[in-house]
Amino acid sequence: MRFGTDTTVWGTISRVLVLAAVAALAAGCEGNGNKMNTSGPGANAGDNTRIATIPDAPAADTASLTPANQTFTIAKNIWDDYQLYLSRVGRIGNGYYAITTDGLGGASWSCSDALCGGSYNGKDLAMGQCQTSNPGKTCMIFAKDNHPQVKYEIAP
Repeated sequence: MRFGTDTTVWGTISRVLVLAAVAALAAGCEGNGNKMNTSGPGANAGDNTRIATIPDAPAADTASLTPANQTFTIAKNIWDDYQLYLSRVGRIGNGYYAITTDGLGGASWSCSDALCGGSYNGKDLAMGQCQTSNPGKTCMIFAKDNHPQVKYEIAP
């Protein structure tokens, strides 16, 4: 019998190698190295299914950004622009949204984590954009990332 031409021999050898590889993988998966800890946060003790936990939103930084005991009325078109900003920032992006104190103007600055460097100063960039877009008006930070920093209501 010659090895070079007998396909039955090569088929048998390849099946043996595949079975050996499967057995080696199965043996490697046993033990505590891959055991799921079902007692920690994000784990469901009932079934070994891992559930991702989302961190709570940070508290508003109203003490350093804007007056805390005032409610600001925001014009509908500025609210709509803020919603567009939220769609860009998403749940984990970086950005600031500034409004005029009368709620009739606003501007934002945002970037993704991949584009923001250590020198990123979105607060000043958003304030500058707001001032440029609304000359003669006073601007303030309305939101940091996707978290409003002031009490507000939307104009009817």
